[in-house]
Amino acid sequence: MSIIEHIVLFSLLFIVYIFWGKYNANRGGAAFWLAAIIPIMLYVFVVGSRYGWGADYMLYMLQYEYPYLDILENAKSQIVFTWFNELLKLMRFNYVGAYMVYSFIFITGAFVLLRSYGDTSKYMYCFLIPATLIFITGIIRQGVGLGFICMALAFFHNRKWLYMILAVLIAFNIHSVTVVTFGTIIGIFFIFKKPIHYSISIPLLVFFTLVFDAMQLTFIADLISDLSIGNIFQKYIDRSDLWFGENAIREDVTQGAFAQMMSLLYQISLFYLGYLALKAQNNKQVLYMYNVVVIGIIFFRAVFNFEILRRIASPMQMFYFIPLGYIFYVYINIFKQPENRYALLFKKLFPVGITVILAYLFMYWGRFILLNKWADFFWHH
Repeated sequence: MSIIEHIVLFSLLFIVYIFWGKYNANRGGAAFWLAAIIPIMLYVFVVGSRYGWGADYMLYMLQYEYPYLDILENAKSQIVFTWFNELLKLMRFNYVGAYMVYSFIFITGAFVLLRSYGDTSKYMYCFLIPATLIFITGIIRQGVGLGFICMALAFFHNRKWLYMILAVLIAFNIHSVTVVTFGTIIGIFFIFKKPIHYSISIPLLVFFTLVFDAMQLTFIADLISDLSIGNIFQKYIDRSDLWFGENAIREDVTQGAFAQMMSLLYQISLFYLGYLALKAQNNKQVLYMYNVVVIGIIFFRAVFNFEILRRIASPMQMFYFIPLGYIFYVYINIFKQPENRYALLFKKLFPVGITVILAYLFMYWGRFILLNKWADFFWHH
């Protein structure tokens, strides 16, 4: 059983985000950001106050409190992140204050991105927390960088190229892998002009979930180990055995049969309903994010047992709050639109697909809230 503070605070966080967008996403200008203060600051307090859980939590806490220990050499090489932490120390922030600021950067970036979706973002806020919480609280520095990637995507939507470039440069100098995420997303935008058909995505997903053997990827370590590209990514190539080698495979993260089947059904439902929603009511900005999520989920399944590669795939699939929120938006508004065959099929299958999706999310996050043995907050320490 989780501690009472964890149950109350995270339940409150989820509930506020479930309802906030419906009543506030349409607000304009300053009124939007004034209303956004409540969910943003609630997120900052709850997520920033956590203690100890998340893959990198203790490492970054120790590095922040005792920088001379050189625990995370890679983090110190990212100049913006180093300068940022030095500024926080000058302001007398301890590690808790730092984690609250990290949380503020990400959630603000996410709101900037969702704001660029206008009225269609109404139900995207509902799924923002479940889609991002685990990755952002676990892979901390990359999570901070992703806050700026979210801003860069919003600037991309609004054709503010200079601001977009600046946001990407900041993200790159916080965590260099974030530029891979951004480049992949933009590449998908220009390459795929239609939503990936479920007759392609679903069989690939099933194959990589149920058939594919992770050991088939280990040959890549030998293949790329001798490459020399002479830039910031060379250190990753030099350590390719940690990415693709046999020792990189983590059997401990392998899902049980029930969890695997539920997540597979959830992802199949997301692929199918997302495709139908976009065919029923097309939206270019949602379309490319749907494709990003589809490719990200399939890639994630292929590299499921490789911890470092999961860190590349996770940010792509993390954006599922955009197509899933759009599915609800289309269903609620589709009765006002002229019907086509996709709209009719979408309305017919929505109740079944969304039941599977919500059942999976409820079970996963119900366990997180109620049965989290790692649940803790800084005031206990």
